[in-house]
Amino acid sequence: MSKRKKRSPFRKIKLQLEESSVLPSGLISELPNHWKRVGKIGILELPENLQPWKKLIGSTYLDHLPELNTIAQKVGVTNTEIRTPNFEYIAGEKYPITLHKELGVKFWIDAFKLTFSSGNHNERLRLTQICSPNENILDMFACVGNLSIPISVKNPTVKIKAIEINPYAFMFLKKNIEINKITRNYEVYFGDNREIIFTNFADRILMGYFGIDQKQVHAALKALKIKKGGIIHAHGLCGKKNNLKQQQLFENTIYNYYPYFKIISIQRLVIKTVAAGVYHFVDDFKIEKAK
Repeated sequence: MSKRKKRSPFRKIKLQLEESSVLPSGLISELPNHWKRVGKIGILELPENLQPWKKLIGSTYLDHLPELNTIAQKVGVTNTEIRTPNFEYIAGEKYPITLHKELGVKFWIDAFKLTFSSGNHNERLRLTQICSPNENILDMFACVGNLSIPISVKNPTVKIKAIEINPYAFMFLKKNIEINKITRNYEVYFGDNREIIFTNFADRILMGYFGIDQKQVHAALKALKIKKGGIIHAHGLCGKKNNLKQQQLFENTIYNYYPYFKIISIQRLVIKTVAAGVYHFVDDFKIEKAK
């Protein structure tokens, strides 16, 4: 006798809402079959036609996801240079501070006020795999340590300097350095990365921010080791995968101001689709000393 196939949490959610007859049957197919998770907070993306039933839907998801305490939804774009997202509670506890565990790392975070995308997991993993022992790394947009703390935990010989402009994020960054026991080789700096300038330091630079400007490109290039160069990981957001505006900014800045450097290669990786036709990407610039 074959065993009955176990129902997935989403199948149970769907069946419960079907049987309740509260949600119009024609909208059942609109239910999201996946969700983002940050600690004990689940984040749904509900289409506009499901909004009248958002509290019922949130409660139903929470019933079948015992690992979560809260269901929320994103209601607007992340805004300003301190990267404040916009969320609203739709079910469960109204407490946004949570402990997220990933890649052997612990992150305390306020999931409603600070950015931490579960969709960036593969990029965090990739960075831990490509960094070499004893590298010097500059994290120019550290937030709560999203990109650089996993590197430090996996590769304890690297030396990291991290800059964060948001005082609330900076508080969590310091806490996360302590709970992951990496204080020895991880230094934090509060302020604007266009004004906190390091020279001849970095083998690798993390620029995890959408909307990098020329002053930040200058700061990154000044931080690279003059005699050998290094790698810059510059994130961006665009409507076309082949949008080269950011790459041209780096190429023109190097050509006009840093003749002792040359770009050896540029590799673009699409991290995730943010919306229909909108992509979150990272450009890996390999830069060496010009001969």
